[in-house]
Parts: sequence; structure tokens; C-alpha cells
Amino acid sequence: MLNFKNKKEIFEYITNKFQKESDILLIRGSSAYNSIKNFSDIDIEIYSKKLQKPYYEIVSFKEKPILISAYFNRYISGKVVKKPNNIKILHGKFNNKIKPDFKRDTYTDKQKIKRECQLVTDFFFKYLRTKDKTYLNAIQKRIK
Repeated sequence: MLNFKNKKEIFEYITNKFQKESDILLIRGSSAYNSIKNFSDIDIEIYSKKLQKPYYEIVSFKEKPILISAYFNRYISGKVVKKPNNIKILHGKFNNKIKPDFKRDTYTDKQKIKRECQLVTDFFFKYLRTKDKTYLNAIQKRIK
């Protein structure tokens, strides 16, 4: 498992891993600017002409496990605009056409298993951070 000493190292790793295949690479959510805690998750959006299935990885940050989830969206050029506050741009320029696509994707059986594992991990990490039992209920639905 990869281990990072600071947030800058994590962001450099993400940039190096995905920059070549992206027109825009961004981090959306609290991990973009807030401190990374034990069991945090980093949500990455990759906008490119070539779509891929999501990518997941658990890494260690100062000996704390964190989940990296990368989602691929179709890049559409548009007018450069100011980005929302909860977004950090790692590569490219934010434009008015950049919106995450939350529609349900189709997966092969192997990809479905991978996606379910990611969801269970994500919900479990959220439960460990918040102690909110609704996340345990979401896990229970998936493993029962």
C-alpha cells in the first residue's frame, strides 16, 4: 500500500497517474481543501474524450487509510468560469460544461463486484468517521 506524508504528495500522485488521459482533472468535496482524516475519501473527477470505468485505490496517509475514487466523465469544452469552492483543479481549466454524470453505468460481472466493494468500503469509511449508523444500513443491504 502506498504511504504519503502530506496532502501535496497525494495530489502529485493523483496528477501523475491521471493527467495524461485527462483534459480536466479535479478533486470535488471536503478533501479538496480540508484536512485529511482517518478513513477519508478523495473523490476525483476526470474529464476526457475517452471514458473509462471508475478507479479505486486504498492508500495510507500518515498511517491512516484513505480511499481514492476516480470517476471518468466525457469532456465537453466550454467557457472558462470560476470553479465552485469545493473543487480543486489539479490539471486543466474549469468551464461551464463541467458537471459530474451520476447516471447509472453498465458494468460487467467483474466490474460490478469491484463497484460493490468500493461502495461498501466508502460507506464503512463514512461510518468510521461519523458513527452514523445509516451507513451501516447501506452496507447491510449490499452484503445480505
